[in-house]
Amino acid sequence: MKKTASLLALLLLGGACGTDDNTADIASSGSTSNTGCATGTISGAGSSFVANIVQQWIKDYAAKCPGATVNYQSVGSGAGIQQFTSGTVDFAASDVPMKADEQKAADAKHGTVVHIPWSAGAIAIEYNLDGVELNLSPNTLAGIFAGKIKKWDDAAVKADNPNAKLPSTGIQVVHRSDGSGTTASFTEYLTAVAPTIWTAGSGKDVKWPTGQGAKGSDGVTAAVKQTNGAIGYAEVSYAKGAGLGIAKIKNAAGSFVGPEGDAVATALAGATTTGADLKLKVNYEPADAGAYPISTPTYVIVPSKPANAAKGKLLKAFVAYALTDGQRSAERLYYAPLPPSLAGKGEVAIEAVSA
Repeated sequence: MKKTASLLALLLLGGACGTDDNTADIASSGSTSNTGCATGTISGAGSSFVANIVQQWIKDYAAKCPGATVNYQSVGSGAGIQQFTSGTVDFAASDVPMKADEQKAADAKHGTVVHIPWSAGAIAIEYNLDGVELNLSPNTLAGIFAGKIKKWDDAAVKADNPNAKLPSTGIQVVHRSDGSGTTASFTEYLTAVAPTIWTAGSGKDVKWPTGQGAKGSDGVTAAVKQTNGAIGYAEVSYAKGAGLGIAKIKNAAGSFVGPEGDAVATALAGATTTGADLKLKVNYEPADAGAYPISTPTYVIVPSKPANAAKGKLLKAFVAYALTDGQRSAERLYYAPLPPSLAGKGEVAIEAVSA
């Protein structure tokens, strides 16, 4: 825990610096005594990547505040942003910031909307190969998802795994069929690290060169689980829960690293803000040998001036809870807790919401 705290405290340049002894409990990123209750019902939709921890927050907040009901639909970042923009939900969750046209449409509906990072985690490369502990370099991973590497005993896979007994099984790629922030982050990574191999671009929706689609992180994980030789991508908790293999990914320092909490913290240490709100720019080629490169923050998107004051009050209280007491759930659910500096900035941002 202490190592995670010290690394994550670097996430925002210019933020509060961590102390050498890191005695602050990162699970209490903000001032927990200020986490209050509100009554009523609100709803949100979006990222399946963050769904597991959001559902935990909802359960714990309801226990703390019996008069509050928070509903969340795990429909993918793209669909969540669409629902938020149309006004059918009160907040959206996305693993990547909205694009300029999405932001313009959301602002037109709600007034200025704000991105607040409320959790972070790793995109796991999950696979179904009995008895194989898999290492993958960026070029090999890109070649697999580009459909250029078709069998598990391909020379490129063997080069990454010289001591593994690799079968001649065909590789079955499974990708998201819905608009997904997880897809956006994953394809941004592929574009950054292997641009000559992965040429399909990046975004919540891409034209996949190969494979079959499945809806949501749970759908991708289920399809990989059902198919020998399959490979896909999802937030770590889905792969862990399904008992699938999880590949170690070669980073820019040449180390093969798994998606553990400290490795996510190390990777995101170089993330910087890109605008007035708390959007972050992620470096997918961190130089630290301990970094897991396919790491991402994930955001809650809220209106700066909710039209319904009662819902706005509950929305503020729930997000404040997620940024403070809610961070206690992060590591046991395979997410990375936010550093005090970033969670504190999030508390300021949600407090500024008019309700």
